[in-house]
Amino acid sequence: MSESPMEDALSKVTGVKPLSPDDIAEQLRNEENTKKVYITPILEARWPGQDRIVMEYYVNDGRITVDEYGIAHRGKPKKLDYLLLFHQNIPLAVVEAKGRDHLADEGYQQAIDYANLLSVPFAYATNGDDLIERDMVSGLNRNLKMKDFPEPDELWQRFVQESGMTQSMVDEYTYPYYTSPSSNITPRYYQRIIINKTTQAVLKGQRKILIVCATGTGKTYMAFQLIWRFWKSGLKKRVLFLADRNNLVNQTMHGDFAPFEDNMVKFENAKPDYAHSVYLGIYQQFITAQNGQINRHYKKFPRDFFDLIVVDECHRSSADRTSNWHDILDYFDSATQIGLTATPKDDSDPNKSNIAYFGEPIYTYSLKQGIEDGFLAPYKVVVPELDIDRDGYLPPEGTTDVDGNPIEIRRYEQKEFDRNIIVQERRELVAKRISEYLKTNDMRYAKTIVFCENIEHAHAMQRLLENENPDLVAEDSRYVTCIVSGEPDNEARLDEFTTNRCKYPVIAVTSQLMSTGVNSKTCELIVLDRSIGSMTEFKQIIGRGTRVVDHYTVDGEDRSKMYFTILDFRSNYLKFKDPSFDGDPVDVLTVPPNAPIPKPPIKPTAPKTPAIPPENRRVARVSGVDVEIVGETVKYLDADGNLVEQNLNSCVRNNILGQYPSADAFRQAWAGNHAKATFAQNLLLETDWSESFRIRYGYDVDPFDIILCLAYEVDPPMSRGHRARLACVRRFIDQDCFNDEQRELLRLLVDAYAVSGFAPLRDLDIFTLPQFRTAGYTKLKAVKALGGKNKYRDLLGELENALYEEE
Repeated sequence: MSESPMEDALSKVTGVKPLSPDDIAEQLRNEENTKKVYITPILEARWPGQDRIVMEYYVNDGRITVDEYGIAHRGKPKKLDYLLLFHQNIPLAVVEAKGRDHLADEGYQQAIDYANLLSVPFAYATNGDDLIERDMVSGLNRNLKMKDFPEPDELWQRFVQESGMTQSMVDEYTYPYYTSPSSNITPRYYQRIIINKTTQAVLKGQRKILIVCATGTGKTYMAFQLIWRFWKSGLKKRVLFLADRNNLVNQTMHGDFAPFEDNMVKFENAKPDYAHSVYLGIYQQFITAQNGQINRHYKKFPRDFFDLIVVDECHRSSADRTSNWHDILDYFDSATQIGLTATPKDDSDPNKSNIAYFGEPIYTYSLKQGIEDGFLAPYKVVVPELDIDRDGYLPPEGTTDVDGNPIEIRRYEQKEFDRNIIVQERRELVAKRISEYLKTNDMRYAKTIVFCENIEHAHAMQRLLENENPDLVAEDSRYVTCIVSGEPDNEARLDEFTTNRCKYPVIAVTSQLMSTGVNSKTCELIVLDRSIGSMTEFKQIIGRGTRVVDHYTVDGEDRSKMYFTILDFRSNYLKFKDPSFDGDPVDVLTVPPNAPIPKPPIKPTAPKTPAIPPENRRVARVSGVDVEIVGETVKYLDADGNLVEQNLNSCVRNNILGQYPSADAFRQAWAGNHAKATFAQNLLLETDWSESFRIRYGYDVDPFDIILCLAYEVDPPMSRGHRARLACVRRFIDQDCFNDEQRELLRLLVDAYAVSGFAPLRDLDIFTLPQFRTAGYTKLKAVKALGGKNKYRDLLGELENALYEEE
């Protein structure tokens, strides 16, 4: 492969030539062989026991990106060569392997980086002979030989001593996590870090602990594992899980906390219950008011009754030390108190700061990191602009409200709508726009949350959305539902909306009730028709959509939720520029100014994406004032937090053109490359485009033609079937050097390529496919007819080159 200008300049300065894909492939082969022959046998001998050695430990799931057609792609997950465990979920060491033809030093920094990421005390780099150790606690390093790799007890004793743990602490620290025979759930790396760090802090006597984890990353699961270990080991005999919403407690009891079974009870304020071990309750049940009298039911318990209190969503009322609810924490001040939040609140008023109360977080796992790891869903932001929002509304002199009362004559701004003044036509236009988005993008059954300014606004929006979707409301009256404070059936509707199995409700309209703590895993659209003043609340609302669901079934239909969209009518997207915002929306569609909401087909069916038509202005009357949609923009943040409009296609295009400015340069590099699959992956930024191209064009496309289409505008791209029928392929097969049997096999192989691509041809099991059996070939017979394994692999290289010859 020829070098890019940047690589060429680097090689001249450093004297080091960049590795070609062939070089990289050879390195990988050497590394795998080194692990198999020299490293794994030694580790297995020195670390005996089941599940102590985790080979190829996947650190994350791989970041999700979204192409311009709305198809989600997973990147390659981060993978560690070896993770060594002392006991279940207590990692002691990471091992980074290099091939025998490399120095162990080449993996040293990588091993340190992994050890830092996973919070593991020892890092090793080896080439199967030399071994370099880094003690992450003491900071010291030493050179060893692989044959002398330290045994588990040696490393454990060093870790215990360096960490300052006593033997009683060790017994508690090593108590196993809860596992279920029916569940294969294992904690993610950051969950394990949080559980172990918190355990260690409690054992060392820390009384107040703050855990910061983005919404959707499993805070309740981690709370359960902590409580389980402390309770089962006898360290904490009575525990209180404190929340401020009833649905959060019910959700927790039936979900993560279910293994506590009869040892768990929900607190009721009528009379205290002293017989259980794990109590769950909301502030409102511990403190009630009647006839102006404050009833502090928590005082029915002795002050030292609870050993541990876990405060869920501690950014809200529990953070305000002036509130009555905070008195609960002060009353049980002898208990260890752990605060859970997605939004640490370091307020200028220390009375309202959870950091001021709990202290600095023991660990922070941000929204940005969750998206980067692929554990959280990325999202795009669509911003419809209404002229009344942009320009404000100035009513003419003498304007009265619908009841005939005069209104104040002044200019009303966007943030005042539905608070200080109600403009009915604006509401109608917002409802129409929401419905158009769902219809245009084939999302009419996509779970949607609409956030309104207040309860009255929410009820009105429910009715307007029903009028915009009468066919689906007639199909099921629950299609649009209102979930706000004070409604009698809120819990039932919330359960129906959040469960993966329930088709209805589809659109949930709310004001504040669903802004936090609602586990709406399959929510694909969040609509903001509300000005959000608090960054804390903004982060919480964004969190309603961040969960990833790779697969779920509704009414027998298979679905997935890999990303979500924010439809923002109130300019809340400007908060992305705030330095305190820690998450970055990723690759999205770029929409030209003044264009209507596009049809980035979530599941495109057209052979080609049509050009976006010019926008038709839609007008609604507000006391003689036109309310118009004047344009939409789609925005996202880059890694540096800047609002930009470049999508994944542009990134890939720039990557290809930066190395090969012309199609001829690319073709030449492709022809001379012997590892074409790796070459294509590097150019396409390890993104799988095959499915989106198949859906867009209606046929399968080779990576070679995908590159030509994305970077050099060869559109439409050639299909694999067409490429298999090229004259150059026929000429190759018809060469005199092949006999009739070989020609027949080659034709069958080309047919297989047209269906499955070239990679499966490298596996000899290709000859077990039905078309080969029908032709009378077994795997052994076919390989023998083509001259044996080595000859067959050489033949594949020649066939592959023939597929891409110029006509």
